[in-house]
Amino acid sequence: MSFKIRVPASGHEFIAEPDETILEAALRQGIGLPYGCRNGACGKCAGEVISGKTAYDTGALRASAKQEHEAGKTLFCQACAVSDLAIEVREVVKNTDIEIKTLPCRVEKMNLLTHDVMKLQLKLPETERLQFMAGQYLEFLLKDGKRRAFSIANAPHDDEYIELHIRHVPDGHFGDYVFDGLKEKTLMRIEGPLGSYFLREDSQCPVILMGGGTGYAPLKGMLEHAFHIKLDRPVHL
Repeated sequence: MSFKIRVPASGHEFIAEPDETILEAALRQGIGLPYGCRNGACGKCAGEVISGKTAYDTGALRASAKQEHEAGKTLFCQACAVSDLAIEVREVVKNTDIEIKTLPCRVEKMNLLTHDVMKLQLKLPETERLQFMAGQYLEFLLKDGKRRAFSIANAPHDDEYIELHIRHVPDGHFGDYVFDGLKEKTLMRIEGPLGSYFLREDSQCPVILMGGGTGYAPLKGMLEHAFHIKLDRPVHL
């Protein structure tokens, strides 16, 4: 049985299935609820249940999330609806609503897409997730103090790994390192999400996406997100 979730402050409504959390249901339908870990640790997804009932294992909560629960908040990354709900929660509607984080990450997988483009998949610590808008980018924080920026190629809902496409440019020091020195399991530091180039979900205009080479990376993330939320607008690539 499905349940209707209402956010009276914004007028948004979405449907939650019995086997998904309130956060999962919201993100699946393009409603931007905040989160930081999605596993009951950080407490960033906390809000209030105005009416209705939820169920979840409060014994699994950790750290800040446990404090939020003890203060009477509900952790929407853990809670499932067991009735129709009205909730009060801060919504993410623009890029400035999202916290910019500096995080460690591990290079989990490396795959050569072409002779000069490498796909990296980065894994964050278990207690972290990077919330972002489809199309935004991040920066590597290098040991020499320099930064290197790359667009995020995956959609926000598919965040087990962060996917990047890195081109090997002649005499590019970071590209040389990625192709000749970087190994899987290497630890690195990133900062993000950054940038104001992302899919505007509240517009009724057609979406026209143009890009070549690794410029396709943010477009890929936007397309996957548009398909995921069933965006009801013409999309041209």
